[in-house]
Amino acid sequence: MTKRVKDFMSTPVTSCTIEANVGKVRDLMQMKGFSALPVVDIQGEQITMRGIVTYRDIAGVYDDTINVQQVMTQRVWAIPPKTKIETAADLMCRKEIHHLVVIDNGQVVGMLSSADFVSIVAKYQFC
Repeated sequence: MTKRVKDFMSTPVTSCTIEANVGKVRDLMQMKGFSALPVVDIQGEQITMRGIVTYRDIAGVYDDTINVQQVMTQRVWAIPPKTKIETAADLMCRKEIHHLVVIDNGQVVGMLSSADFVSIVAKYQFC
């Protein structure tokens, strides 16, 4: 049986807006135990992904009032939930990234991180 991203992704996804400041984002990430958040822009009912902010992006920022848009990574790698888990792992290795945003029908439905692969290996190689 082929394993898919949807079988391992974290859901539901918490995101932040481009107007959020680093202090609030850091607090949210620490409170929820996240290492990354999608950054979105909300215009009326339209929600657009603008980037991703990782704990690494904000680690060296000491001014908590700085807008997250100034420190976020603009290039976001996204995949559909039906992607084979091996394909996702290959993409993360080739692009040297630690987070993939999972998008279905234009909506963010999950996140897959390199840390998720530790669970995958533990579950399917050692159990």
